[in-house]
Amino acid sequence: MTPRRGTLRGGEFTALWVSEALSTAGDQLAKVAVAVLVYERTGSAAWSGIAYAMTLLPGLVAGPVLGPLADRLPRRGLMVVCCLQQAVLVAGMAVPGVPLGVLVVAVAAVAAIAAPFKAAQTAVVLDILDEPRANKAGNARLGIIREAGQLAGLAGGAAVVATVGTTVALSLDAASFVAAAALLRLGLRQRPAAREAAGPPENTGGALRIIAATPPVRLLCVLVLLCSLTAVPDGVIAPLVGQVGGPPWTITLLLGADCLGFILGARWAARADERCQRDLIAPLAVLSLAPLALFAVLPGLVPMAVLLVLSGIGASYLPLIRAEIAERVPPHRVGAVTGLVGSVLRAGQGLVVVGAGGLAQCLRSAALAVAVTGAAGACLSWWCALRWIRTLRAERAIG
Repeated sequence: MTPRRGTLRGGEFTALWVSEALSTAGDQLAKVAVAVLVYERTGSAAWSGIAYAMTLLPGLVAGPVLGPLADRLPRRGLMVVCCLQQAVLVAGMAVPGVPLGVLVVAVAAVAAIAAPFKAAQTAVVLDILDEPRANKAGNARLGIIREAGQLAGLAGGAAVVATVGTTVALSLDAASFVAAAALLRLGLRQRPAAREAAGPPENTGGALRIIAATPPVRLLCVLVLLCSLTAVPDGVIAPLVGQVGGPPWTITLLLGADCLGFILGARWAARADERCQRDLIAPLAVLSLAPLALFAVLPGLVPMAVLLVLSGIGASYLPLIRAEIAERVPPHRVGAVTGLVGSVLRAGQGLVVVGAGGLAQCLRSAALAVAVTGAAGACLSWWCALRWIRTLRAERAIG
């Protein structure tokens, strides 16, 4: 029976989101396990931090370089191969006594391989859910799964690793990648490479040129970059808790607050109709940053948690933007463009987290640092939101 298209209940999309849930759960265990393993082996917090950074930094290069593979190769096959490669690397990390250098390189390789996988995944959602509303709802559901996985990781990842040990945790992660590969191989329909289906590559150049030549896509990319400012509280979360006199365990609660907000916002956005989903991008973009501007005037753990939940609800515009960008670029360049956009977001988040601590030290207040960046970001997102509203009105007037 041919899988149903244009619906989140289709067999192909079920395989996609279940595989995402499996790999996300395994990743959360692996992040904790690697940090614990490196710290146990070295006794150095710096080495542990480097190992964690290696789960993020390789994507900055791998996104633009490897993302185009999602257009040049059959996407199902690429995703399956990526999962199997990650399974082999993680299984190697689980071997007791593996050299520290090998461990760090393997962590970086796993992160790099995730870049073409994510680019192909975004493109496959568009292939499966060819209706715009379903495409945005599908991306929202995948976003919910990722955030729920992070929330579960914060809540129980450390406890699981402490119970079963790092070797078993990494072995479970490797198994999750194998299971995801099997689901994708059996659950997705084989399609030709996007460039093969479209004929020879166009002369418009790479992803950057496509973005520059498409004003609505360029505007959406700016909104993606602005969303990286929502990572400022994460960068100063410990000083924030200390500033209001909260106990250390509340750090975990605050880190999970924006994840909870994202899940709530994405569930709501996924149920909206196509026109409403496009309209929601503007107000949600502003909401993602405006609550942060109130950190300086609403001190206390409970107000901060509420503000972070509101910010997380606003940040749920990211899946809508990813789907919107995928719909507005040539089908045989979706992987290259979305891979680059993902790298832009990761780069922005990394820079923001690094800069947040310096700004807090300069202002002598973590809450004030969050408020300043939130206010500046809210103003910029407001300007972009108005331009997006004008873009939609112009397109609807023509159409």
